[in-house]
Amino acid sequence: MNDKQSIIIEVNLSGLGSEFNQGFISKEEYNNWLELKDNIFLNQFCEDNLEKDGYWDISDVSSFTAINIDFLKIEIQINTKPFFNGSFDELIDKYFGEEGEILNSKNESSIYGANNLPDKWDTFFKNEEFNKRDKVLVTTKTSENFSVNGELKISGDFNIKKFGLIVLSTDEMGYGVDFGDYVLGFRYEDENVDCEFPGGIGSLDAPSFA
Repeated sequence: MNDKQSIIIEVNLSGLGSEFNQGFISKEEYNNWLELKDNIFLNQFCEDNLEKDGYWDISDVSSFTAINIDFLKIEIQINTKPFFNGSFDELIDKYFGEEGEILNSKNESSIYGANNLPDKWDTFFKNEEFNKRDKVLVTTKTSENFSVNGELKISGDFNIKKFGLIVLSTDEMGYGVDFGDYVLGFRYEDENVDCEFPGGIGSLDAPSFA
C-alpha cells in the first residue's frame, strides 16, 4: 500500500500591521517626557533619558510584530496551485460561514504579552487614579505594510477546516485596552508556522500612556 501523498501548503500573509510594544516607566520619567515632548521625538527621549536603545526597549509587558487582522490578505497555494486569495472576512464567508470563525486558529496572546487587567475598570483610567500610580504603562506601535510567507508539508488531502491562524489579541495584554487583533502566522492541524517579520521600519504612531 502506497504512503499518503505529500502536499505543500504555501501561505502569503500581507497587509497593514505594527511593531507593538508595551512596558512600564516611572512616574518621574513620564513627567520628564511631558516637559520635553514638544521638542524631542520619543525615540531620542528613550536614548537620552532612559538609557535605552529606542522606544522598542520599553517592552517588559508585551512585544510582537504582526499584521492587523482587519487589513489581512491571505493567499493559499496547494502544490503551487492557487486555492484562496482574499481578505480574512472573505475566507470566513467562503469556508467557515457555518462556524463564523476559524476553529483551528490559536490565540498566543499570553506568550507575547502579560495581562495586567485592572481590578476596578470603571475608575482605573480616571485622572485621579492615574495620578496615584507610581509607574506608567507605555504603548507604542508602528504602522507599516508587511508581506510574509510560510510553507508546510503535510500528508494526505488538504482540508481547509484543519487550517488556522496564529493570532494575538491586544486587549488580553497590558491593561486590557484594545489596540486590535493581529496575525503572526498560520497552522494546519496542530503544526504552527510562525512567519518572519521585519520590524521598526514604519512610522511610529503617537504613544499611549496609562
